[in-house]
Amino acid sequence: MKNFYHRTWAEINLDILAENIRIIRTYSGSKDIIAIVKANAYGHGDAETALALNDCGVHMFAVSNLWEAQNLSAAGVKGNILIFGYCDIPLALENLDKGYIFTVGSVDYAKELSENAVNAGVKIPVHIKFDTGMSRVGITTAEEADEILLLPGLDCLAGYTHFAVADSLEECDMEFTQLQYRRLAEICRSRDLPMHCQNSGGILFHKDFDADYVRAGIVMYGHRPNSEYPLPEGIKSVFSLKSVISQIKTIRPGDTVSYGRTFTAEKETRLALIPCGYADGFNRRLSGQWNVLIHGKPAPVCGRICMDQTLVDITDIPEAKIGDVVTVFSDETSGGCSVDHAADLIGTICYELLCCIGTRVPRVFIRDGKEKDMLRYI
Repeated sequence: MKNFYHRTWAEINLDILAENIRIIRTYSGSKDIIAIVKANAYGHGDAETALALNDCGVHMFAVSNLWEAQNLSAAGVKGNILIFGYCDIPLALENLDKGYIFTVGSVDYAKELSENAVNAGVKIPVHIKFDTGMSRVGITTAEEADEILLLPGLDCLAGYTHFAVADSLEECDMEFTQLQYRRLAEICRSRDLPMHCQNSGGILFHKDFDADYVRAGIVMYGHRPNSEYPLPEGIKSVFSLKSVISQIKTIRPGDTVSYGRTFTAEKETRLALIPCGYADGFNRRLSGQWNVLIHGKPAPVCGRICMDQTLVDITDIPEAKIGDVVTVFSDETSGGCSVDHAADLIGTICYELLCCIGTRVPRVFIRDGKEKDMLRYI
């Protein structure tokens, strides 16, 4: 990319995103897709991702809060935006012209929202959140639903719930997910209220559930909702994290590396410095147990990953030179240096690692196999 500062950057492959959406549609049937683009589209860049999804025929999005919704609107994203989280009522009223749909998860909040809407002479579009087993936000009874549905200031467009273990194929978890589904369906279907419940795990493992929408989250980005189970054939990671070699040096046997001197060279070792650290999203817990890729070959991390820099062993990659591209996280879906594999190694989930990619990391968007655009935060 012209005048591109090659330090550390993320590549977001929009061609793969489009293919992932195509495959998800084979699982969702006639249900519309609600694309989950909260948390900066899981670190991928929310506005750019949503605009690419518009091109794929997706026109329903979900975010966590009003600020995230406003960022999509400012970028010209087309379609309705469901806000999962709480919104101050004056701000909800101020943003009624934006195509936002607000969540009501309690009767008290619904009543207050309706009263303010009536006083303003408007109706506020909402989805009703049901707590069917997560014990988080949501109402639990049909009586509460009826109270909300009768409020004059609300336009109740759908009801929804969130599954706790839809990504598990354990028998008890499958039964619990089916129970959650039945609790929602019994209330919504008897009241002709459209509904949605299938998150990524629900899309993949419970595609027979009846609903009007599916909510595509981590699977849309090409990652596993549960690392124990593979993704469907063809779904791939949209994301990769890359850096460059900025310096090369050779250390002697007995020399130590980085903070804490956790690595000691047993032989003459050729080290490459890469300007990528935990402030960029290269998790410090991967120190001493991760391989980056240089010329397609593994280069082990030596010592601790620092805030801004990391040292890797290139002794067995003699062709490596300053300026060479380093793949920190690949776009593979498993093994290698994929984000899923990194998450497994350090006992977390890929969601966390993707969301923690730093704001100083530009996102480079790939379309038709070429660099299309770049998003910078600083």
